[in-house]
Amino acid sequence: MAFETLLFEEVEPGIGLLTLNRPDRLNAINLDMLDDLYELVRMLDERPDIRVLIMTGAGRGFCSGADLKDARISSEESLKAFTSAPLHLDIIQKKYSGVIKALRRITQPVIAAVNGPAAGGGFTMVLAADIIYASPEARFTPSFINIGLSGGELGTTYFLPKLVGTARASEILMTGRTLEAEEAERIGMLSRLVPGDNLMSASLETARIMISKTVYGLRLTKETIRQNLDAPSLENAIELENRNQSMLCTAPEFFEAVARFNQPK
Repeated sequence: MAFETLLFEEVEPGIGLLTLNRPDRLNAINLDMLDDLYELVRMLDERPDIRVLIMTGAGRGFCSGADLKDARISSEESLKAFTSAPLHLDIIQKKYSGVIKALRRITQPVIAAVNGPAAGGGFTMVLAADIIYASPEARFTPSFINIGLSGGELGTTYFLPKLVGTARASEILMTGRTLEAEEAERIGMLSRLVPGDNLMSASLETARIMISKTVYGLRLTKETIRQNLDAPSLENAIELENRNQSMLCTAPEFFEAVARFNQPK
């Protein structure tokens, strides 16, 4: 499938690679990219054979956030959205935020391979991933408050406190300051800091390990982590885990895996 602003390929059986592909604009998100991302998500919904998605950026950066020079945004029709809060909510805001929800909803675990600056909406796309690898060249800027907006945008106030704690998240979002990759790793925002030359190979290595697991074992692990982030109690969290384990204990793959585990080494 061809996209205008993205590249997508199945780099190995079961592993998809999404590359944000507007390097001349540091992969800034315009409305065309949002359309492409929605189309990609629809395609992934129909491709259960793609079991893990790696997401990165073309050129020297990951994504610089919303493209403030987007011709579609500055059209007469779109500019009307900035004269009315309800119009803006329907036409602009929900279109951007829906992509973040879509990345969380897909059954494929998402590995963000952050190869350079990730600002604004690019920062939130990183936070929406399940696993976050970054090169030393990566920088993270929640730039919303720097342009007169709330620092709470596209899920930042949901994701970031869960990753780094409320006090750190408050300081970062209220100042709009840039996090260098080393600090992002130190405070727990990253899964791993990886040398730039090894970023993609490390992402692929992890993806290969993941697809070696059973289809539903991997899928339900993502689902359970996501749902139990908001579990009202330990009891609720365990009930969901209990359901999944009892379902998978009756699957042929479970018995095959146990048999392999018990084979003499």
